[in-house]
Amino acid sequence: MFKKKFILISVIFLLSGCKIDFTGDLYTSDLIDLAHTTENKKFHLPMEIAYQVTDCTETDEINRMISTYFIEFKNTGCDVGEDFMSYAIAQVSVPVVNNYDIFNNSNDSLIGFVAYLSEDNSYVYVDSTINSELYESLKNYIYNETFQELTLTESNLVIRLNNDLNKVTIEVPPSFVNNEPIVFPTQYTMDRRDLLIIQSSNVNSSFLEKNLWTPLFLIINQYEN
Repeated sequence: MFKKKFILISVIFLLSGCKIDFTGDLYTSDLIDLAHTTENKKFHLPMEIAYQVTDCTETDEINRMISTYFIEFKNTGCDVGEDFMSYAIAQVSVPVVNNYDIFNNSNDSLIGFVAYLSEDNSYVYVDSTINSELYESLKNYIYNETFQELTLTESNLVIRLNNDLNKVTIEVPPSFVNNEPIVFPTQYTMDRRDLLIIQSSNVNSSFLEKNLWTPLFLIINQYEN
């Protein structure tokens, strides 16, 4: 009995946090090609995840559990974040698809991205989405082990948008772009090899928590290859 109580207390101690941060790499040519593909299509791109823990010294069991919610999970360490909390860090692969059904039916990744054309074909919309079944499973696990609620409202979702076309125009909703806050939808013209770092606002995070998807940015459907 004492041993069981000790194990439970250890898990609660190690996984006392209820926050996961996501940093993903996306490429303009991939997103445009995906949105223009009429048949179902999916590929995977790398993402770094950071999940809050209390102690960095013993995270093997937590890493094993978190790994079941992602593809190609590889733990890369543990560090203290800007909020002075400890975060275990891992590299994973996440799906990028051209319709929501592909992602929702796969059940192999907690988070993914969707790129699709607007009805008038003027824009390529790019959204982030959460798998409802995996999210509920993870929430239940964390609550059962720590008696705390997992929520996405405090999560940081950061996109490193790489332009590998000659020129493309991006429109970003209110967010942080290259660490600068924007409060109105803002357009950015990207030349080849330009990098735009987009951090979604807390409004996006709250919307993601409630609706399991949130818009990230759109690409004007006129570009130079």
